[in-house]
Amino acid sequence: MVAPDKVESILSDAARLVREGEIVVFGSAALALWLARGPTSRDVDVWCDPPEKGDILAALMGELSWYHTTHGAYVEVWAPETFAAPRGWRERARVRRHEDYPGVRLVIPHPHDVLVSKLERLETKDREHVARILEQCPLAPAVFDDLLAASPHELGEVDEPERLRRFRHGAQTVRELLEAPPK
Repeated sequence: MVAPDKVESILSDAARLVREGEIVVFGSAALALWLARGPTSRDVDVWCDPPEKGDILAALMGELSWYHTTHGAYVEVWAPETFAAPRGWRERARVRRHEDYPGVRLVIPHPHDVLVSKLERLETKDREHVARILEQCPLAPAVFDDLLAASPHELGEVDEPERLRRFRHGAQTVRELLEAPPK
């Protein structure tokens, strides 16, 4: 498992291997870099540009690698379309150069964009992450609606009926949280 305070060092190790290019960190690891109380995660989800840099990370830091065995954590390399975030997410993301490897650009999506990307799945751990996001980064219902409208699901980029149904169910679940009276 990856504790929130370990994400930075894992990304440093990844930057050392990549040396030049872009690493986009998404999912729970991105939340660990935004939230004061980030979640623990199973792995660090990334994609790289150029993609061959991701191949290096998968081989040397992936599941069951020497890195995983030694550090108890691993990097999961995905394709960019795996992160189904709303359009404009890059404008809201934190971007920084790695101090030791300035040729590496780290991109960390905003928690609200991570939230929208989790709506289709919305498993128990995702619901916990959504609650943590809303607690630490409140979201107005109107802003949520704008993010939904800019999502790949609502823009027609995802057209599989079951995926759309799950996404809309997840969106309704979060809307109910946003509209619930304060406790």
